Amino acid sequence: MTRRLIAAAALAALAAAACGPGEVRVSTLPLEEGAFLRLVVDAEADSGAGLSLTTDDQDNPHLAYLRVEKPPAEGEPPALFDPLAPVLPAVMHAHLLDGIWTHSPVAEETKVTADDEVAIALDADGMHHVAWTEGGDVRYTSNAGGSFGEAETVFRGDATGLAIAASPDGAFLSFYDVQDDPEGPGALVRAAARLGDEWQVETAAEADPAEPMTTGIGITDDGPAVAYGSAGETILARRVGERWESESVADGGLGVSLDIDADGNPHVAYYDGDTVAHAHSIDASDWAVSEVADAGAPPDGAWSTSIALADDGVHSVAFDAETGPGFATNAGGDFAGGPVEALEGALRPRVGAGVEDAVYVAAYDPAVPALVMAVSGAEEPLLAAPPETGTTEPIEPTTEPTGPPPCDPEGTELAIAAVNIQFDTDCLAAPAGEDFTIEFDNQEDGVPHNVAIYDSSALAQDVFTGEIFPGPDGRTYDVPAIADPGQLYFQCDVHPNMNGVFVVQ
Repeated sequence: MTRRLIAAAALAALAAAACGPGEVRVSTLPLEEGAFLRLVVDAEADSGAGLSLTTDDQDNPHLAYLRVEKPPAEGEPPALFDPLAPVLPAVMHAHLLDGIWTHSPVAEETKVTADDEVAIALDADGMHHVAWTEGGDVRYTSNAGGSFGEAETVFRGDATGLAIAASPDGAFLSFYDVQDDPEGPGALVRAAARLGDEWQVETAAEADPAEPMTTGIGITDDGPAVAYGSAGETILARRVGERWESESVADGGLGVSLDIDADGNPHVAYYDGDTVAHAHSIDASDWAVSEVADAGAPPDGAWSTSIALADDGVHSVAFDAETGPGFATNAGGDFAGGPVEALEGALRPRVGAGVEDAVYVAAYDPAVPALVMAVSGAEEPLLAAPPETGTTEPIEPTTEPTGPPPCDPEGTELAIAAVNIQFDTDCLAAPAGEDFTIEFDNQEDGVPHNVAIYDSSALAQDVFTGEIFPGPDGRTYDVPAIADPGQLYFQCDVHPNMNGVFVVQ
């Protein structure tokens, strides 16, 4: 499908979906308690690799990730150049704030690949700190000046397993520095602190980690702490005075992640064999270990966990499992959960505690490819979508035809389908002055879509808004007559990158 080639209006809408704050409105969708609903956060190019997720003090989600070039599908021409889109490869930031999804570049025209990693943290003042790997080097920037500034090089080497934390004192990073000396350690665990205007990089520990290598970093009352894996163990290193001291947490050491509770106590998630486990040390006491889930071995050895603690102390853990992304919470006392079916096929899930007891689980879906997020909670979650109502009065188009229409009406019974975050057509047409129907087939399991018609890609005037619903399912939309000929615009309001020309003739 060549929806980016159909018209300048469609191109403008696509750019707005990637960068602008005003094109996506928010409402609620009903959701059964405990169920997850899948959203697509970014489907431009190849988006979502290297994902990191955090939430702000209002529990709004903030995601940092990579956007790289995606080869066109067989028979599809390359996309037109978009002067408003980030220059790829790019490090991206997306957040849901004040009811609007926004996407913006952190760094453009970088040397990142889909194998690199990104980490994001917000400090108490709401400042965003973002770090990423780039060819083994570690790079960093923040929006301290109002927008993301020029990237700084923190470290040069062979870095992996990147994590970040932020405090009023500055930003703190952890990562493995992979070594190539066969007689030495497999890696050094590095801790970097940006105190003032300079970075200080220290060696926190020597390690023999298994792949994929992951670390976690947090700020306790006594200073930074780094969780990592080495030789089949999960370990925590703390900075004590001028030196680092390591202590064994438990057996395991795969997919290690870390969060700090409101009292400054460390909580670690990791794999011990096929089991995802949680361990904590309260007030510097011995480590207490509990089972989170029997995950099984994830496909391709993608051992990855993510842990987030809500303000009320409830633990949420996301992880890669044998059957796909999994999730567990101890909201009921003991950990309970299971597969996140809405993210089937996605990788490297990241979890955050959300608004109104909601939970966010974001992941990278390589099949689309896209950055996707599943939302769950007892309350109806906020989604990037307009109200589920339709316009009842006929509205005249405001866009005059600019050339031969891309398609012609063939009656009053229109049909369109959604699959792989795309419509199966980029042009719909109806006769002027006649009521018509749109048979909409949403073929995507758990993914909400709709069809909405507007006067133009600027979305200044609603013509018709179809009900949003998750698939696989269908709806027949009854659309009032549109009086005069013209070329309008249609889109999916949940995923504005799904769009096309609507011809009235």
